[in-house]
Amino acid sequence: MTDMESARSIIPSEVHSLSGSEDEDNSFLNQGKKNDTSQEPQTGEDGVIEVSQIVVEDDLPLRVSEIINRFKKTAGLRLRGSTPYTYERIFRLFASAAQIEKLTKRQLAGAKGKEALLTYLLNEEKVSLASRRLYNAGLKTVWESGLGIPYPINSRRDLGEMPPVQRRQSPRDNDLIPLVKAIDHEAEPYLKALVLIVLQTGIRPSHARLFRWHHVRYGPDGKPDAILTTGLEKGNKHYTPVKIRLPPDLSEALVELKKSIPDARPEDPILPQRKRNGEYLTALGMTLSQYQDQWLRFEARHRLNHIAPVYLRHWVSTICRRAGLSYAATNAMQGHKCASLNLRDRYDNPDDEEIFSEQARVLPHGPIGVAWPKMEVTEAVPVELTEALVKCLSGQILPSQFPEIINAYLLRQMRRPASTIIA
Repeated sequence: MTDMESARSIIPSEVHSLSGSEDEDNSFLNQGKKNDTSQEPQTGEDGVIEVSQIVVEDDLPLRVSEIINRFKKTAGLRLRGSTPYTYERIFRLFASAAQIEKLTKRQLAGAKGKEALLTYLLNEEKVSLASRRLYNAGLKTVWESGLGIPYPINSRRDLGEMPPVQRRQSPRDNDLIPLVKAIDHEAEPYLKALVLIVLQTGIRPSHARLFRWHHVRYGPDGKPDAILTTGLEKGNKHYTPVKIRLPPDLSEALVELKKSIPDARPEDPILPQRKRNGEYLTALGMTLSQYQDQWLRFEARHRLNHIAPVYLRHWVSTICRRAGLSYAATNAMQGHKCASLNLRDRYDNPDDEEIFSEQARVLPHGPIGVAWPKMEVTEAVPVELTEALVKCLSGQILPSQFPEIINAYLLRQMRRPASTIIA
């Protein structure tokens, strides 16, 4: 064989060693892969394989699962909370609509890629105008990190002016009455804690699933009275600590949950994964998808209309403002970073006990207690009137005093918004 022929060939043993490299990005496979569906390359008399017979990777059919895996590896540290999950869902919807697995990477890098993206983004039946900015951001991130090629769309030139991402409206108090009643009737500690922890704190589900038992602080009575995290837990959307003074119903829910998981260790998640048969995988925290499945299971058990947990986060923020909870104490409860330009809000950093004290004073029974004060969230008569009736029947108060108690109670309710009275 001449020197020129040697330069155009690769010994088969060398190809085998390169294809077994642990780091494909630094191997021969980064430039080309053998197509399993194509005819096997022919070996010459001297045991050589012609390089021209190896198919270039850019000409191979795409696999959405491989694109998503590369996206998760490259963007996983930069994107936090539920953002990777949202971007993955957006790209899968696009990939299905555009049928990109019938295309190659080389085709997507050209005019076909741009055409597929614009066709999808500008179709308002697929992507509404209000969602176009979010979808464009998600597709761009997965495209660049998962495919490894430049995003072919210039947002300003090709898509024009897009509206900002729409802000969600806070639900009305009356809209949440069925949900709150369902919690009161829920007998399963796991589901009761899962829903209450969001409704009474406004914490993100992606954050709630990171809570461990060692984050729970216990009071003098031995019951949980607070949740305290550092903000450095892996998976948080923001590196922000959480400081929650637990209202009585959430504290009791955690007590019952701990009884149902007797072998839980301090480092185990408060909300572990659970099998269909009810068995807990105590060392494994839930994924966002599993959290959503459990939330939907709760709604199905009580025949509720769907309300996404993110809307409860908005509702809790509204309740905190209505009750007069400070910005610092609200942020600490919801695990939110300070976005205010006001220097007082930015530099106001009270210690843990001051935050817990304010939360206990302003929200003694959590946001539920503010929306429906001193009332059991059931079909029954309010506790205050029930106790007065018992005293009247037992002779502790005169019958003539009972109507006065009722009138005083009704006057107090009339001074509050009508939505605070549950029929």
